[in-house]
Amino acid sequence: MTDKTFAELYCEKHGLKLEQYQSAVLMRSLYPHARWLAPLVGFFWPQHFAADADFVRSVGLLRRFREFAYEAEEFAHHPANRGFWRRTVNVRVSSRALRRMVRAALHPELEAQEEGGGRTSVPFAGSGGKPVAPGRKHSTEASA
Repeated sequence: MTDKTFAELYCEKHGLKLEQYQSAVLMRSLYPHARWLAPLVGFFWPQHFAADADFVRSVGLLRRFREFAYEAEEFAHHPANRGFWRRTVNVRVSSRALRRMVRAALHPELEAQEEGGGRTSVPFAGSGGKPVAPGRKHSTEASA
């Protein structure tokens, strides 16, 4: 565990000033198609990304990954998080993308595991990598 917030860690990793955190993370965590629509939508509806900005700001204060679920739930029920453009067209932040960013910053050791094919250590390593049904003996034990 670290004493630094997600915002501090993210800015360190990407060479940003803390003041640049919100706009950088907001743009990076938008759905891909929403990135090119964001300037247009923001021009016509300046408050469209209010819920997203609140979400990114509150996530920036996290020091533990397990607290992300609470913030995501708050975002899902934010009063400004409704309407056709947000719910149907997804011109908003992807909580899944933001979750991946938070996890990578707060737990960089897990990011290295995912780069290796997304697998962790082999389960049941003592049984030759094959699970054994409850109450049954492993094939090497049965032959002994």
